[in-house]
Amino acid sequence: MYEFQSLRKCISNNDNELMIYGADRFSQFPRRDASVNSKCDRVLPVARPDDVVVLRGKLDSEYHKWLRSHGLGSDHIVEYDAYSGEMSLSELIVNDPEPVKKIIRQIGKKPVYVPWFSGRMETEAAKVLGADLFGATETATLKYNDKSAFKTVCQELGIAVVEGTSFEMHPEDNENCTDLENIINGYLSTCETVIIRGTLGEAGMSLYKTKGHDISEIYHEIAASGERSVIIEPFLNVFSSPNDQWAISRDRNINSLGMRDQICERGMVHVGTLKEANASADTLNCITKTSAKIVTNMAEFGYRGIVGIDYIVSDDGIFPVENNARFNGSSYVSMIVDNIEESFSPIPFWKFMKIRTEACSFLELTERIEPVLYDGKKLNSVFPFSCDTLPLSGDFAVILLAENMAEIFNIEESLKEMVIKSF
Repeated sequence: MYEFQSLRKCISNNDNELMIYGADRFSQFPRRDASVNSKCDRVLPVARPDDVVVLRGKLDSEYHKWLRSHGLGSDHIVEYDAYSGEMSLSELIVNDPEPVKKIIRQIGKKPVYVPWFSGRMETEAAKVLGADLFGATETATLKYNDKSAFKTVCQELGIAVVEGTSFEMHPEDNENCTDLENIINGYLSTCETVIIRGTLGEAGMSLYKTKGHDISEIYHEIAASGERSVIIEPFLNVFSSPNDQWAISRDRNINSLGMRDQICERGMVHVGTLKEANASADTLNCITKTSAKIVTNMAEFGYRGIVGIDYIVSDDGIFPVENNARFNGSSYVSMIVDNIEESFSPIPFWKFMKIRTEACSFLELTERIEPVLYDGKKLNSVFPFSCDTLPLSGDFAVILLAENMAEIFNIEESLKEMVIKSF
């Protein structure tokens, strides 16, 4: 019933179609602060020579040169040179589509717009480009991507979820904070710690744990973030956090993309991903059956695009906790590894992780990590990507490529020593 194939083929299996990648996260976050980066450049190594990559800002020529030297990426790059957060990438395209349309005319293939997240402006951008959209309507996206709405969907499908309460933030109401405190204290009467999750945020945004002593501070922090709705739940003892990825193609085919193991700090903030989930056959089977039920419901509702369902395996059971109804960070990692395997050799093991060094240029980074840097020849190596914040904060991401898990550990230790020495 379900197909198993690469994500690239789920997006398009037609050589006469032109992929136009826009990896901007801004469309998911109407209210933006310093914690929200567009991360457009992470799609550069995903692209193939005949694809188009659209960037909010400027292309890092050194990074691009390094990618092209290894046969990765494309030279069809559109730069909007926009650094404010006022407009999302799709809004920039709608406002000035000609730079992208010029390349579409030159190449002469049918365009397919592939955004990170599908909102109203992504549909508008696809329309103005004369492109198909590998994505969904805003209604379908929000029905599943919103954490509270997703819990409701699961309950309607008879899928067990973590007990919890949805709570609407109304900072203008003096009693609102007291109401939140009462709900939290109700859970603390039967559990040691409570988790509060914003229904929109991801990667640690609007995510808090409390034992009851700091509720007022947390309330004001959530209010300042602009989050309008949160979920309050008991914090369970979690053994693992698998992520099950699927894709629903434009012609409604449902494809399983595989299950990953997520690495979470403090039991909740995602900081990395391993290629395969390390779980028992019974656990994997339970998750797969649950996901299939959810994804089938999504396809029937009209959702198209990537689906990444986060689970927790706990003392109390196996529960879906979040549906990333958009591209996931590891979606791009999988596509990058697929590209590397086509030009290099099979990659038995990989690990995606976020890392930090002293702020520097990409060229300086390559000098720091030269002994482990991917060179297209050695398997056990480090592939850097998502480097747009490297010159500002020193933040970037890497894929560790290795022949076995022992080498993953060795490479990670070597890498950390190299970048920490730079501070």
